[in-house]
Amino acid sequence: MPSLKKHPGEFTDKGAGKAMDASGNAKKPSAITAVQILLYLAALVNVVNGFLAIGDTGIVKKIVSAAMILIGTAALWAGLQLNTPTAARRNGTLVLCVLMIVLRVIEYAIWSSVGFLLGIILPVLVIWRLSSAETRQWFGIR
Repeated sequence: MPSLKKHPGEFTDKGAGKAMDASGNAKKPSAITAVQILLYLAALVNVVNGFLAIGDTGIVKKIVSAAMILIGTAALWAGLQLNTPTAARRNGTLVLCVLMIVLRVIEYAIWSSVGFLLGIILPVLVIWRLSSAETRQWFGIR
């Protein structure tokens, strides 16, 4: 049962140490919201770049463009899944961010454009924020 009233309408569960609202649901930290926004931006960049580059000639460029669209769509889904605090969803998001970074390096090798390397910044920020103490506590990782 929730106890230890911290703020009006907010409680803490003794076992997990997670802030809870008056209905007993875990309250999402602001760091998770920031991670979701960064992940949505990274997804948008991937999908837009994928659609812009899909018209290029060459089968490899078309495959990489399709992968950009697919991974961008998966990043949107992963951002929505972060609302539920399970370690598997955090780990899945971390793996997806690593895939986005690898895809950006492949894109740079194919198109030789520095702009593609700038797309690495958002997934790196997501990984950094998911590794913080606040988000690790939200997902139940010590």
